[in-house]
Amino acid sequence: MKKFTVVFSALMILALASCAKLEGKNEFGWYTNYQECLSQAKKSDKRIIHIISRDEDDHLSADLKKKVLYTPEFAAKYENDYLFCETDISHSLFMAAKPDVNADESVKKDSKKYEDILEKRMRVVTTFGIIDTPTLYIISPEGYVIKDFRYLPFNTVEDFSVMLNEYDDEISYKQGLITKVNESKGIDKVKAIDELYENTPVTFRYMLTELMREVEKLDKDNTTGLVGKFVMAIATSDAMDAYISRTPEKIVGIYEECAKHPSLSSEQRQQTYFAIAHVIGTNTPTPEETEMMIKYLQLTIDQKPDSEIADRCRMNLAQIEDFKLRQKAAEERKKAEAAAE
Repeated sequence: MKKFTVVFSALMILALASCAKLEGKNEFGWYTNYQECLSQAKKSDKRIIHIISRDEDDHLSADLKKKVLYTPEFAAKYENDYLFCETDISHSLFMAAKPDVNADESVKKDSKKYEDILEKRMRVVTTFGIIDTPTLYIISPEGYVIKDFRYLPFNTVEDFSVMLNEYDDEISYKQGLITKVNESKGIDKVKAIDELYENTPVTFRYMLTELMREVEKLDKDNTTGLVGKFVMAIATSDAMDAYISRTPEKIVGIYEECAKHPSLSSEQRQQTYFAIAHVIGTNTPTPEETEMMIKYLQLTIDQKPDSEIADRCRMNLAQIEDFKLRQKAAEERKKAEAAAE
């Protein structure tokens, strides 16, 4: 056992040494902190080539970097227009953040630092909705996803250039939408924001949150009819923030405040009430939460009784009323058993 502990500690020290290189910029000039890279992109008005990887685990990331992304040829071709950023979530970082109980004391002492790094990177991973690695993104200086590449069929810098060229029209169109937002004012900017929002995949709309917050300020009288739409979109982003921050108990309150907003249409308010009921029912509810679910399902129905979503809620209500009876019976049995002891 002692020999194993010594060997394990030695391996952990190597892992920590590897992780230590992951802060700031690595030796190839790639940022390893996404927020730091984004901040610099805004200052320099450069786009970002961003890869989310698992160098030690997916059998593709490390090879891709070695053959293409980390090469002097790649840097020379793209560094004038782009900043480079990697978010690597290899298993050694998890080991460094959560060391084994038998790890060396120095390893345990440093684990908090790596836990912080891991938390920042996992926030990036969650924000980008990562399904698999490696995934590469072209990011605007403002932090908006212009294009994502989940299939990376290139082994040379030339291959990468060919891939980018294939999507040049799509990239140019998306950049044009961003430019239009930046150059517009007042109601025109609200319309430009909406156009960008509609042309952004749902997964990446979270990155538009601060832009979405401008809509109500720019259109105080809701002349475009878009304020309610973006109030709901902001609530979804704030709910995601609560999830990422491990405070899911705040999500119901976020949607409750959203439902009170005067700019919401009956349909939008109905969708918000339904979202509240859904959030409450995500886990097995307490008796109090069961009552809340019933309340918000009924509010959903009342908003638009003849709608499809109201029909769904009626079926859900019947199931929850049945669950409520069984829940009450279980509580009474517990009380009876406790009294009998």
